[in-house]
Amino acid sequence: MIARSVLVDKVRTLLNEVRGEGGVSLITDDTLLLDTYITELLPEAVLFIQMNRGRGVVNGKNFADCNVSVTNDGKGVIVLPEDYVRLVSLKLDTWKKPCSATAEVNSPTDCAQHNKYMQAGVYSPVCVEVSTDEGVLLDVYPVDADTAPVVEYLIYEARYDGSKGLATRNEYLIQAVAYQCAGLVCNVFEKYEAANSFLGLAAALCNNK
Repeated sequence: MIARSVLVDKVRTLLNEVRGEGGVSLITDDTLLLDTYITELLPEAVLFIQMNRGRGVVNGKNFADCNVSVTNDGKGVIVLPEDYVRLVSLKLDTWKKPCSATAEVNSPTDCAQHNKYMQAGVYSPVCVEVSTDEGVLLDVYPVDADTAPVVEYLIYEARYDGSKGLATRNEYLIQAVAYQCAGLVCNVFEKYEAANSFLGLAAALCNNK
């Protein structure tokens, strides 16, 4: 787990490098003010990396205690936790392979599940992410109406909680979060040239480049 203080120090290090002849002056001499902005912007930075990462898990959690409800129209439904951001991998005991991506409601993939000739199979399961007033659900296919499916594992990207830190050990993604946060801080202080540079580096690091 990467503590919030470690992330703050990484961002501060990046921002202190943004100075010199022909460069951008130090953003602020007020250390407490700078730390406050970094702390407030870290959740936004983490969320961006979670939604744009190419490989790796930024802040993964295993939702082990979830159940699958089977509806009359033949789909399974999983109620996701409040801090859910993005699916990493789901495996039901009746599936031969896990599902590692979600489809949108009313997308071609979703619509295909209502056609018995085009439905997902145990080697190519499908998850459809559904946002409701009560929270986010996963519609999962295929399920057997006669056998209650069991979740072997459900790993997801969780919303960043500064009091708990960041769950990744992937140095590329840690650096991506730091660069993204540094870019957001520079935007606040209207240092747009430095912001664009940091944000561009963050995007590259999302794909381990």
